[in-house]
Amino acid sequence: MADISVRKLRFSFDQPIDFDVSDEMLGSMLPVLGLSMTMPYLEPYLIRSMQLAIREIRDEGLVEDARRFSQQEGHHYRNHARFNERIREHFDATSEQVGRELRAVEAALDADYQRFSREKSLRFNLAYAEGFEAMTCSSALAMAEEGAFDDGQLAGGEIWPWHMAEEIEHRTVAFQVYDTLVGSYPYRIVFGTWAQWHYVSYVARFARTMARGLGRRPGRPQRSLGRNFLRRYLRTWSPFYDPSKIELPPGVDALLQRYSELAAKGSAEIPAS
Repeated sequence: MADISVRKLRFSFDQPIDFDVSDEMLGSMLPVLGLSMTMPYLEPYLIRSMQLAIREIRDEGLVEDARRFSQQEGHHYRNHARFNERIREHFDATSEQVGRELRAVEAALDADYQRFSREKSLRFNLAYAEGFEAMTCSSALAMAEEGAFDDGQLAGGEIWPWHMAEEIEHRTVAFQVYDTLVGSYPYRIVFGTWAQWHYVSYVARFARTMARGLGRRPGRPQRSLGRNFLRRYLRTWSPFYDPSKIELPPGVDALLQRYSELAAKGSAEIPAS
């Protein structure tokens, strides 16, 4: 059984998003915003898949991990839904056309995930969940190691270190559920990689739409972060990949402890930055 805490936190997003940044920073910022736009659709889909998987799992420890995974994801997407309102407000105010295009991408993504839940097999949906979690855990680990959370400059502020730290914390769950109920390495690689392509293509669609609305050409993101992510991501392709054996970068445990303490204080909103 993994050590997973469910932290009920609520972030405030009182300030408008500042898009007056350099082209290089914009190149990092827009994919992050695009990722946030996916969360109210992706994470309920993951939760639905876990709920179906729980019915088939006989290991009570893994059942509890899957429940806590789902509870964490539920808190994630609710906060992202509130942050996304700020994103839409900006583009609705500056370009009604771009605002409509963002909503169209959201609707298409939601329709995909509803269709997957309705029509695809459990093993497909678990391979999708594992592929997504392997990729995002690699990204979260790289961001933690490169200090991407340290300067507080990510749009959305503290929602990101909280979310990414919990992605690292529950990194074993989707893999163990998949391994228990499916277990096929070739299937994991084929359909997990397809899932990653599917997901990243939507993040890119959101980012391109926002860039068009801003009338900007974003610069290239930080290269060292990209190299770190690629190194970690390629390891997930190994038939010996096991996320429980990943050594965590310094600072992750401190982040998790910080958010546990904030959650213990009650329901006060945490400023986004």
